[in-house]
Amino acid sequence: MSIIDHLKRLTRHSFIYTISTFVQRALGFVLLPVYTSCLPDTSAYGDYALIYTFVAFMNIVYLYGMDAALMRYFFLGEYKREDIYKTAFTAVSINTFFLSILIYLFASPLAEVVFSDSGYAFFIKIAAGILFLDALCNLPYQILRAEEKSIAYTCIRTGRFIVELVLNIVFVVKFDFGVKGILYANFIAAFLNFLVLIPFQFKYFKGAFRKDALKVLLKFALPMLPNGLAYLTVEVSDKYLMNTLLDKDTLGIYAPSYKFGSVLLFVVLAFRTAWQPFFLKIAKESAAKEIYSKVLTYFTLAGVMIVVLGSYYIEYIVKFPIYSGKTIMHSAYWDGIVIIPIILASYLFYGIYVNLTVGIYIRKKTSMMIVFTGLAALVNVGSNFYLMPHYGIMGAAAATLLSYAVMAVSIFIANQRIYPVRYEYGRILFLLIYLTVMLFLYYQFNLSFIWRTGLIIFSPLLFLLSGFLKKEEITFLKSKLKR
Repeated sequence: MSIIDHLKRLTRHSFIYTISTFVQRALGFVLLPVYTSCLPDTSAYGDYALIYTFVAFMNIVYLYGMDAALMRYFFLGEYKREDIYKTAFTAVSINTFFLSILIYLFASPLAEVVFSDSGYAFFIKIAAGILFLDALCNLPYQILRAEEKSIAYTCIRTGRFIVELVLNIVFVVKFDFGVKGILYANFIAAFLNFLVLIPFQFKYFKGAFRKDALKVLLKFALPMLPNGLAYLTVEVSDKYLMNTLLDKDTLGIYAPSYKFGSVLLFVVLAFRTAWQPFFLKIAKESAAKEIYSKVLTYFTLAGVMIVVLGSYYIEYIVKFPIYSGKTIMHSAYWDGIVIIPIILASYLFYGIYVNLTVGIYIRKKTSMMIVFTGLAALVNVGSNFYLMPHYGIMGAAAATLLSYAVMAVSIFIANQRIYPVRYEYGRILFLLIYLTVMLFLYYQFNLSFIWRTGLIIFSPLLFLLSGFLKKEEITFLKSKLKR
């Protein structure tokens, strides 16, 4: 298979996974007008942000890297795939059961930690059930990824989205249950999702639980646990610290705009879903490193354009009227829009980091990942303590950008030592300079819609005149345009 064919396959699956990832995480976007209008105030939205910060953090503990280990040894291992799956699923199920029991029993002290109020214990108890079901659903999804059943993966994700959307409208709008209604909807949708995924596991349940396979899986997986926790620290510590260093109302304003800034995260997660099985499959091919290099360039190009487009037009989107004078984001939350370009740029660097995990997986050096994410976590927490009190939500956003940049740079340095790849440094640098200039213009000048559109239209011409696009790429684009 040629390099072009490999790239087409990766693009096709990434596109399909983008749909499923968007659907999976779009609930917060689709229901943003509902949440910002039906929840009592910005403080209630802060409660919503805090409980899902807790859920995101605990998801890492529930899986402790076993999902990544399953994917790695599904392709590159000495054991039967059925045995690997049965072993991984059994280990995750036992861990999931005991963790959920502990969270349920200690809900009050956990609520004191998360919300600074033990009265939120009921939120924690529902979260324990959601975490239990989501953990049991994770490994079947890994199987669909490994078998490249991207359409089935997307259809199931879409089904869950629709169920959860309808239930949110029932519980939050009709019955006015507030944040409890959001959690009820999530729990019921997770349970139905669990039932739907059972048939996809039947043939793998026929495998045997093997202690020797478990040792191999744990050796790969356990170093991912501190790595995952460090990554989640980068991802969610700003919400927790904002509730402590500032106040819950400010968090309520910050969180919806952060969600809009995470649009690029959808693309990154979809890309990662297709990327890991892809690069493991082709790892032994002679052209593998050349493909990895091209993928990084094209991903950076796509990511930069998403950041620029999102930064220049998201303001008009969130203020768009939908019905009865209501906008996509309630006007009480508009002060947070200023952070969106910075959050978008942060996830561009996270996407570059995901690209650069190739050598870590192939060389089985997962123990190194805690260095990259741990360093980023330290930078994130330290910079938040300084920037947040001085610069508010902009300080928190800047801390996020700095953290992801540190992750990308540190993994690049390490990866080039253990698995060197000749990336297209000149082209990537050009893209980053272009992005910096476009964001500078955005923040420095109050650009009108016409000026923003003019700069966007001029960008393809800039890529062409600067020599960024190569001859074969121009030919390829012309052929696509003709079609």
